[in-house]
Amino acid sequence: MKAKIFNQKLINSLKNRKDILIQKFPLQYKKGKFELVRIASKKISKKNKIIMIATGIHGNEKAGPLTILKYGNKIINHAHKTRLKLIIYPLINPSGFEKNTRYNIDSNAWGSGSGDFIRYELKNGKMTDDLARKKVFKNWYWSSDIKNIKLPEETRLMHELLKKEPLKQIAAVIDIHQDCLSSQKKYFAYQYSFENKKVFEKIVLKISKIIPVLKNKKMWAGYASGIALKSDKNGFIIRHDGTITDLLYRLGTKCSIAIETIGSTPLDKAMLVNLTWILNIIDLIKTK
Repeated sequence: MKAKIFNQKLINSLKNRKDILIQKFPLQYKKGKFELVRIASKKISKKNKIIMIATGIHGNEKAGPLTILKYGNKIINHAHKTRLKLIIYPLINPSGFEKNTRYNIDSNAWGSGSGDFIRYELKNGKMTDDLARKKVFKNWYWSSDIKNIKLPEETRLMHELLKKEPLKQIAAVIDIHQDCLSSQKKYFAYQYSFENKKVFEKIVLKISKIIPVLKNKKMWAGYASGIALKSDKNGFIIRHDGTITDLLYRLGTKCSIAIETIGSTPLDKAMLVNLTWILNIIDLIKTK
């Protein structure tokens, strides 16, 4: 599906709503022009808690954007019913989505590609975008704040937009992925998070009734050569890899989670997993 058609279908599905603001921002690549869409609740006050949803960072991971396309109204209704506000980036890498490639149309994969938001300075002075098994670091920085670091166009734009967001009010961030790197034929779900994983146990139980959850298994997807991290009994992996969830966690959002379904998962099931996480995290924040 062309990114322009996706964006138009999404906007059309939400056009009768009076409670949201839809914005479009241009992306200029060497090989073409695209647009990045932002959807946000209207009238966000300084007292409001906000749920941020990011999808489509990797262009070939279709399940996230299609979840927002199919269930956008349901998600917005559920959040607003609980008096929570939303900020949604439904397709961060539109050119990759259109070309069905992980990276953008210009194949810009510097650093972590579209998901490059943090650089860590280690004790020895070296910089990295992924702590892997390391937990100790000296400082962290927005990757866009470091000189001579190239970022893909969509990532550079996301940095500009995020720096204007009310980041201190983000109560939860959900980054939706679809693991197209792992080659397993059997499909399952797993997730990346940082702390307070116990609060997600009831949600994981609901996910396990849709598709199996990957428990106590090593995963190599997206890691440096020879590095694998093991999921826990609920399918969680702790990984500080410079992504948008890592950034928001460093800025104080403790409920930061990246959700994954293996690429072989039937699309309807992957979308249902995504929806289940979103609706239940909204309920979780509402009760806090």
